[in-house]
Amino acid sequence: MYGFGQVAKSNKNRGNLVTMQATPNDSAETEPTDDAEAKTGEVVVVEDEKAKIAAQFKPGYSFFVLAIVLLCRIMVQWHRKGLTYAYGYTAMGDLAGSSLYEISSAYPQLKQWYGLLAGLIYTIPYSIFGLFAGKISDQVNRKFFLGIVVIIASLTMGVSAFTTSFAVFGAMRVIHGMMNSASNPLSFSLIADYFPPDRRATANSIIQAGNYIGVGVSSLSILLISSFGWKITYAIMAAAGIVFGLGTMALIKEPERGRFLTSAEKQKEAEKKKAKEEEAAKMAGVNPIKAFLDNIGVVFGLPCARNVLMASSLRNFGGMIVSSFLPVFFGKNFPAFKAEYALLNAAALSICGLVASLAGGILADKLEKRTKWAKAAICMTGCALSLPLIALGTLTTGNFYLSVLCYALKVLVSGTYSGPAITMIQNTSPQSQQGNVVSVYFFCITLAQTISPAIFGYIANAAGALTNPALYGPLITGFVAFGYIGSLPFWYKAGKAYKNFMEEKEAKDAIAAA
Repeated sequence: MYGFGQVAKSNKNRGNLVTMQATPNDSAETEPTDDAEAKTGEVVVVEDEKAKIAAQFKPGYSFFVLAIVLLCRIMVQWHRKGLTYAYGYTAMGDLAGSSLYEISSAYPQLKQWYGLLAGLIYTIPYSIFGLFAGKISDQVNRKFFLGIVVIIASLTMGVSAFTTSFAVFGAMRVIHGMMNSASNPLSFSLIADYFPPDRRATANSIIQAGNYIGVGVSSLSILLISSFGWKITYAIMAAAGIVFGLGTMALIKEPERGRFLTSAEKQKEAEKKKAKEEEAAKMAGVNPIKAFLDNIGVVFGLPCARNVLMASSLRNFGGMIVSSFLPVFFGKNFPAFKAEYALLNAAALSICGLVASLAGGILADKLEKRTKWAKAAICMTGCALSLPLIALGTLTTGNFYLSVLCYALKVLVSGTYSGPAITMIQNTSPQSQQGNVVSVYFFCITLAQTISPAIFGYIANAAGALTNPALYGPLITGFVAFGYIGSLPFWYKAGKAYKNFMEEKEAKDAIAAA
């Protein structure tokens, strides 16, 4: 039993009523055939099973679980961005140059290593380990391992707070990147078994909102560092994360895998899983790099998933430039508005990001009842509207508030994509691949996020953007055009594949119930 309260007895009564209506007439004048009796019995079984499956969804407890998972996600993102705000913090007065308040004073090496610690050193282990975590998440107790992952991630912050070794500090970034990536398939796989398909996009969008909220909340690090120093701030983040990790293990119940599938669907999934296990046994001892590539190959063999991955990668190629270099654009072109930018940026990410994620998921679930194109259409619309907003906000540097408003609106329209995108690949992928597809998804977008800043930085330096910061506007707009507009054909293909898959599935279900 999942959730609070008792299951209503209406489904049981309904099943009894249907069974009574389906009972053969014992009159001598009319005797049904065996085929008719079998067909009637199958209808009763299918309808009764669907009613039982629907009754398994307990909104109260399911959203309680979702809230805990969301808090874990916010915490891990706060951890990740903590270095950014700590490195950017400059103490004033007597505290200037203090190693307790300025992490750059504690570790002078950060002047050369900050870019790598915030980028490649973090994203490479993040993207690679996520694939292995995806395979593991399909076999383990997910709520337990999610709690462990959050606790380990938190411990890396604690160790970073008290170590005096820069090598250890860097190693903690690597480990945190691995734990952050592991939290993705565990979170989405867990939530997929707490929310039925028609509500899953909303739930996924709420989880993804944790990224925006976590980044927004991380701005609070500045206030904590001002009051307590960066070391105590890191310790506070570590303690809070450990509490969330323990809460995850104690308060969440591990749901049955595929609990919203019918018996026929479960049987098919079991057959697929058995075939995969037999194939895995044959592949025992195979080069791990080959196994790594095979995981990616399996996902890219799924038409909808393949196009979602291509579209999401391109979208994040451009999106990473916005998140990484738009602060540089504002800092260089509006130097007198640093405080205003810090507050408005946090508000844009937290509020607009949350609203966008929720709206994307809710609209995807509601509109899919009208058309299977809904999820792809939401993704396409957000990407198409992002370009004119970024262009308006960055191609002119005469009005700070106009530029900030355009950025906030961009977050509002582009942040709708993640929930529908992940749900499309979940709904069209085998149950045995649920963790794997999510891991490959994050692997691909992380690679895009790793590559694009390096390319942008090279072009910006070659163009002389450091001496002429107005050039950042056209460069950012160009990368957004390439990534966001370039993703549109793949969103279209993904939507077409999703529509065909879901319509075929519904047709098969209708035949089975006939």
